[in-house]
Amino acid sequence: MSQKLKAGVAGAGKIARVLHLHEWYESPDAELTAVYNGDLSFCQDVVAEYEPKGVVFYDDLDAFLDSGVQAISVCERNNLHASVSIAASKRGIHVLCEKPMAMNLAEAQAMIDAAKASGTQLMINQAQRYSPAHLKAREVMQSGVLGKIYHIQTTFAHPGPEGWSPTSEWFFNKSISGFGPLADLGVHKADLVRFLTGLEAVRVCGSKATLEKPGTVEDNSQALMLMDNGALAMLATSWTYHGGEDNSFVAMCENGVLKVNVEPGDSVVVYHKDPARGREVYPTVAMQDNTQDRWDLGVVQDFVDAILGRKPNPVPGEAGYKALEMVVAMEASVESGSWVDLPMKV
Repeated sequence: MSQKLKAGVAGAGKIARVLHLHEWYESPDAELTAVYNGDLSFCQDVVAEYEPKGVVFYDDLDAFLDSGVQAISVCERNNLHASVSIAASKRGIHVLCEKPMAMNLAEAQAMIDAAKASGTQLMINQAQRYSPAHLKAREVMQSGVLGKIYHIQTTFAHPGPEGWSPTSEWFFNKSISGFGPLADLGVHKADLVRFLTGLEAVRVCGSKATLEKPGTVEDNSQALMLMDNGALAMLATSWTYHGGEDNSFVAMCENGVLKVNVEPGDSVVVYHKDPARGREVYPTVAMQDNTQDRWDLGVVQDFVDAILGRKPNPVPGEAGYKALEMVVAMEASVESGSWVDLPMKV
């Protein structure tokens, strides 16, 4: 490539600092040229780090989008994901958007439509797909060694966003976040169920509660999903897990059990039904967690490679839509008190 892709980041909060800024800056095929944040006083540490490297900072979104950027990461608060992404797509700018991709399915579809109309890439950052443990687990599942999947249990729980973001207040405001851990954490696991198993949910039943945190969203949720092969899946999320972090996945199958991030020290373990094979451990690097200040996942480079036509988009807008749809169905089930069928009508 003779000229590097001019890139920008919209939103200079925690996820931009942990992942997007340094991955754009370090990409051999891109040049980080612009960063937008509505309040630049909030991110003076980011300005101090990247302005000397030639990055221009904007507090006006239109000026940022019109600055010549060809691709951006959207790291804004949830209620701005759709509007910023659509504005960028309409300008012919490729978009890598944080999860959950939108506040509702109509917004998510509008994002997909805008990217298609402009011929640009839309990728959603479902970061758990990049965990070495999850990649190894997917390899095991796809090998067929475990046979038919019967039952899935997956949990994502930690003490709450106040331990993650210096401006965590917005997470507890439904008009800004849209959901509590149901989407903040659940959209990761909804996507992961699809990614690891290849199964699709056909019916969802959900429940949620606010037990400790302030604000207008839940702080705990659970859902039961009927998958298209007849398997059941249970998905739990919590912001009241005062014991570190639970980021686990278990698949009970015809020929054994797969455990991911369950047993201390062994990220991926298979218990084979055949006693001759017994317990099998697959060594992997521990996955990223919320205690780390830097994630090196390769998300941005995958996005760049998709823009340059080197590989398919690994998490296109449609995949982000599917994960969001499962979460929206869980919320709809809570409100109706009954099962919700998928796909949902927009």
